[in-house]
Amino acid sequence: MFIHNDKQFHLTKTGEILYNKGKKIVKDFDELIEELHQTQDKQKETIRVGLTALFAIQFMKEISTFIATHPNVDIHFTQGGSRKIQQMLAEGKIDVGLNSFPQIHDDIIMEPLNTTTHGYNVSVVMDQSHPLASRNTISFSDLKDASFSTLTEDFMLGKLVTERTRSLGFEPNIVFINNDWEVLTHSLTNLNSVSLLPTEYEHFSKLKSLVWIPLADKNNHYPIGISLKKNTICSESVTDFIKLIKSN
Repeated sequence: MFIHNDKQFHLTKTGEILYNKGKKIVKDFDELIEELHQTQDKQKETIRVGLTALFAIQFMKEISTFIATHPNVDIHFTQGGSRKIQQMLAEGKIDVGLNSFPQIHDDIIMEPLNTTTHGYNVSVVMDQSHPLASRNTISFSDLKDASFSTLTEDFMLGKLVTERTRSLGFEPNIVFINNDWEVLTHSLTNLNSVSLLPTEYEHFSKLKSLVWIPLADKNNHYPIGISLKKNTICSESVTDFIKLIKSN
């Protein structure tokens, strides 16, 4: 293989052949590995899921199980209000929606989820020093003179504030709007305002100075559903994801 001459090494003829052939084999092998990686990447499926922050928390076990058992699937989450999620689904921007009723788009289908999570109830949230804080329940009529910190109209509850107050003949005094429930709760004391939020968030709130009073209204409960765009043919992975969600 090598010839030792004057403290230098030279390849023999056989060594030169092996060296040249070996370089090509190594190059071909590297190209093969790269091609296999690219093929695997191309075969990796992407699922786009829209869901609310509350439902992300409530279904985290099932979501985590899906991620762990489907390594060849990239799952991308978009968090937002149920109205926005339905809009995105109708526009084909997401594949699956985990959102609350009512259905507001004709070109999607929503299936109610009969799981341990049935949806959410609505509370009127305020600081314990607020004039309404001692009530057992609160109706929209009671809120005529109140200031509101509210979710945007991307959320069912954000839309509810304007729809129900106007139906009762008054314009809501909205002093703060945000799409993050924690930001809203932190605004209530300083602004002496109230907010309509899912009752289930009380368990996660760290602000002990707030009171959560049930809303007395026909729209005080929002069932949860899983949504698809009409005429969607689900892949095996999407079907698996929906089955796991239904196992909650």
